[in-house]
Amino acid sequence: MADDTHLSRVFRSSFPDAEWTGFRTQSWRTGTAQSAEELKPLHPTLLHAFAMAAKLDAETGITLIPESESAPEEHHSYRALYHAATRVAGALAVLGVRKGDRVLILLPTSFDFIISFFAVELLGAVPVPSYPPALLERAELALDRLRHIGTHADAWFCITNHKLRPLLGELAFTVPNMRHIVPVEELLEGDAGQAPKARAHGADPGFIQYTSGSTGHPKGVLLTHDNLVANIHAIGQACRINREDRVVSWLPLYHDMGLIGALLFSIYWRLPLALMAPTTFLLRPSRWLWTIHKHKGTLSPAPNFAYGLCCKRVRSHDRVGLDLSSWRLAMNGAEPVNLRTLIEFERTYAPFGFKKSSLLPVYGLAESSLAVTFPRPGQPLRYQVVDRDELAAGHAVDATGQGSTAIVSVGQPVPGHEVLVLDEAGASLPDREVGHVVVRGPSVMRGYYNDPEATAQVVREGWLWTGDLGYFCDGQLYVTGRAKDLIILRGRNHYAEDLERVAERVDGVRAGGAVAFGVYDDDKATDLVVMICETKVAAADEERRRALVEAVIERVANDTGVRVDEVVLAGPGTIPKTSSGKRQRALARELYLKNELGRTRTGKLRLMMVFARSGAGLLMSKARRLVASRRAPD
Repeated sequence: MADDTHLSRVFRSSFPDAEWTGFRTQSWRTGTAQSAEELKPLHPTLLHAFAMAAKLDAETGITLIPESESAPEEHHSYRALYHAATRVAGALAVLGVRKGDRVLILLPTSFDFIISFFAVELLGAVPVPSYPPALLERAELALDRLRHIGTHADAWFCITNHKLRPLLGELAFTVPNMRHIVPVEELLEGDAGQAPKARAHGADPGFIQYTSGSTGHPKGVLLTHDNLVANIHAIGQACRINREDRVVSWLPLYHDMGLIGALLFSIYWRLPLALMAPTTFLLRPSRWLWTIHKHKGTLSPAPNFAYGLCCKRVRSHDRVGLDLSSWRLAMNGAEPVNLRTLIEFERTYAPFGFKKSSLLPVYGLAESSLAVTFPRPGQPLRYQVVDRDELAAGHAVDATGQGSTAIVSVGQPVPGHEVLVLDEAGASLPDREVGHVVVRGPSVMRGYYNDPEATAQVVREGWLWTGDLGYFCDGQLYVTGRAKDLIILRGRNHYAEDLERVAERVDGVRAGGAVAFGVYDDDKATDLVVMICETKVAAADEERRRALVEAVIERVANDTGVRVDEVVLAGPGTIPKTSSGKRQRALARELYLKNELGRTRTGKLRLMMVFARSGAGLLMSKARRLVASRRAPD
């Protein structure tokens, strides 16, 4: 197990008190440091990191921000959380959880989630965190996703809570081997057995992170402890981590940016973490900013839309007295970074101490644990304004005015990793030529769980083909979009994101509420562009809706040169999105073709049926356990 002497040595060698001089790199397209000491992780596994955090510091830990502003904050040290996880691990062992078992964790942001996650780790079992049904009106869609994940992971045990358990019993019907759906409250309060002594190794699975499913069914990304500690260590170096850092996060713990980038990152580096539920932020975005103010947060990541919400939904009187001067790095990732959003956020919050140099557009994906590229902290924000048509044709050509688009730099590879841009044949492309972004390094996943065919498609000769398109310029990576989201019209490529961004500027279209895709019309024998736009304009107001459709078509045509063939106006929340807020264009297209765009909501009658099936499922799971116990040898 690593000790504090090693920790101090790495801090001294990698993060001296003198001004940061940066990592030496082998080339401008690699983040491989020359010093092996700088790259050496502090801990061999997540369990070692958790145990060390518990051993060395009796006070540092996690502060949970309550949903109600009048309720007090709750703090638990890493030491207290470790002891609680050990107790739950003993209870899980009594119920039969063993090394290698996949355990579904369906819990909201809470200490219960953290304790359950590490309890499973302590047994050598494999956590499979996923988001629980947050809204009853979308219960069917959420349960369908959980059915897929539970079945694919072959999970027989599920940890949830008393509130969610009545809804989750249906998994006993739909997940073939599901036998236990246990509230964490029972594990904490019941008689705990002796937890086996943890013997984790770097090559052991850390957990299975199911992808967001933005381009199809979610896949299980199998990440080892080696993958995770390598990525977390690289992020710390890229961030120039120091002992004064404090993390603030509202990101969901079942998503890689929240789980790895906030929770596990804080434990690994023994930093204080102020944690709030995503719904707390979404209901009142100012809570995020005031938590940074109160806890003197220095590191706080979020997707692009969150920064936009803080500009649009935080009123001037909610900013009075706000101090964001402690915010050292405002990481912006998990979805495309919008230059307009960055500029607006900086202008809005500069009077409150926010520094432009704190803006940090980053890039990563679950298949590489989390982080792939980071800008150097403190360097000026970099972006390029290029010709939209040339970009779609594969060339980043400088341009101004109409027909141009801004692409923000997401930096260079994190230490110990390499990133290249390749053509279809796998040849490296020169600067400003758009191609496939590929990454190689210790963070790259072992593969998709139970899916060697899908793994072989994306991991080739040690390189991970991310599915993203981009280009390099002067050592900086510029990501231009997803390869699968290209709309091809009459032989020309168009980025769906470009069309959506323009449509959302039309008054009446909700921010983040547009999705574009192509469909083939058999009668016309041609490709058509369809745009779904969420709006609050009432269905009965036909005149305003007709004017809105015309405005979207005109604006997109003027700014991009693309004629939208059909604009579908929909209510808020219609467009399917992933847990991190990414538009699910493939699913939106599928629902459009099936004329089922409203299917994301569950009616009251169908919801009653869901609860009825769930109750029957809980009885079935109990019967399965009884049968299994009677068949078990004495």
